[in-house]
Amino acid sequence: MLAGNPSDIDESVPDSKALPGSGRAGAIVVIAVGVLVFLVQWLSVALWVPPIRVSSIWLTGGVMLAAALVTERRQWPSVIVAGATGQTLLFLVLQLVRPAAAILLGLLVALQTFAVASALRAVLGRPFTLSTLREFRDYGIVAIVGGAFNASILFVASAWGMQFRPATFLTWRTFGLAAVLGYLMVTPTLVLLAQRIMLSRRGEPKRPFEASFLGVLLILASGLVFVLAERGSLAWPVLVMTLPALLLWAAMRFGALGASASLLVVALVSSLGAAHGLTVFAGRTQGDYILLLQLFLLGTGVPLLGMGVVMDEHKRTTNALQSTRGHLQKLNRDLMKAREEEATRIARELHDDVGQRLALISIGLSRLRRSDARGTGPEVRRLQEQTGSVVRSLRELSHQLHPAALEHAGLPLALQMKCEEVVQATGIEVRLVNHGETSEVPPDIALCLFRVAQEALSNVIRHSGAHLVDLSLDREGGELRLQVRDDGRGFTPGAARNGNGLGLYHVTERLGAFGGRLSLESAPGVGTTLRVAVPLNGVPDA
Repeated sequence: MLAGNPSDIDESVPDSKALPGSGRAGAIVVIAVGVLVFLVQWLSVALWVPPIRVSSIWLTGGVMLAAALVTERRQWPSVIVAGATGQTLLFLVLQLVRPAAAILLGLLVALQTFAVASALRAVLGRPFTLSTLREFRDYGIVAIVGGAFNASILFVASAWGMQFRPATFLTWRTFGLAAVLGYLMVTPTLVLLAQRIMLSRRGEPKRPFEASFLGVLLILASGLVFVLAERGSLAWPVLVMTLPALLLWAAMRFGALGASASLLVVALVSSLGAAHGLTVFAGRTQGDYILLLQLFLLGTGVPLLGMGVVMDEHKRTTNALQSTRGHLQKLNRDLMKAREEEATRIARELHDDVGQRLALISIGLSRLRRSDARGTGPEVRRLQEQTGSVVRSLRELSHQLHPAALEHAGLPLALQMKCEEVVQATGIEVRLVNHGETSEVPPDIALCLFRVAQEALSNVIRHSGAHLVDLSLDREGGELRLQVRDDGRGFTPGAARNGNGLGLYHVTERLGAFGGRLSLESAPGVGTTLRVAVPLNGVPDA
């Protein structure tokens, strides 16, 4: 359905599907979340930046929020508890904190995830899909800003209370921005990826090779910029300039999922370099470098993810408009088919019923004239001539409503007969040239081109003052082409299109129903050329 305004299109969001929440499949989902959080927390520990022991991106929080958003609300307790258990076990296995602190941190991350997921569901009123700018705005306010601020307060408060980390402003600032980046990059990537896998739309371009190639380039470029290359080398500025180009490539080609995933790749590689003390800013302390890195990722990530959302909206709107156009073309074809069927019925009724009755009347008048003995013969003759004239008019009208020659003899012969009719009726010389094999044409397309030629010849007779008309019909590739050229007085095409003439409008509508196109060339004093082309396979039903 066509939207009346842009906001209506904005509300058209893709379908969403939750992960299984019950039975064996639901249990597998819960176990998978616990294992995934355990592994992700292990990766976070590997990316800790000494001496504050905080990574530049909060992977665990982003993963747990994503797990909640792709499951049903009734499954949240089991999923969130599984994720918190995975984090707690990792802390206990690696003996990073005391058991009480590990349990407390698991409890806090569970409460944080449940609060953010509940607030987000309440604000959005539906499952999270990141499909519109409005939803991106709401997600940014609730999760990226509000959720990250709340998580940083809880983290610093627990660090101060349990004394497993220094509760300093540097710690709070680093973890707060890490939470922002986790909700900005990790959560959208996992949610959109899960939805893409679950829905797996048929006919949607996947482009796996392009995505893989882009991912490899991002890893190489990020590694060379943040890990391997020396800042003073000549190649370093060139490598730095490749990152924005690759990120834009990801956002424009793969939408929000491509934007968030590419940002996550850059964030992980750069965090790896930071964890090993590698810095691209000379003379900076480790804390200052982490701050600059996080601000770079944040400043790049927000507009890039917004661009990805816009690209998804654009693709979705374009597909909706194309689908609507297809439906309208099918409706137009159906309407024209119904009109032609009705015209055929009327033509047959005129020919078979009314025409036969008038013929009988004419025969009766002829007999009456021959048997007349009282001098009424001239009057009867006049009535007979009038009856014959009506019969001929009805025959013409019947042929105009339904070209029987088109049905029985094909398009080329029907056009030839039409040209001969014009010559006999007007004296205008009309020539038809047929190129290629044009006899085997689908009936609906043949009728479309016949009506176009009929309308064009009618316009020539009424408006052009031409003495010569050339028609050409040819088949080239998968198209059937018709050209009508006259040597008449011509006109200005723009004025004709903006005028009140219905002929050109009807021709355009007929061609549009079959995916055809029209071009019109004319100028005062040089005649007119009409060219139309229709694909022989027509337009597939929407």
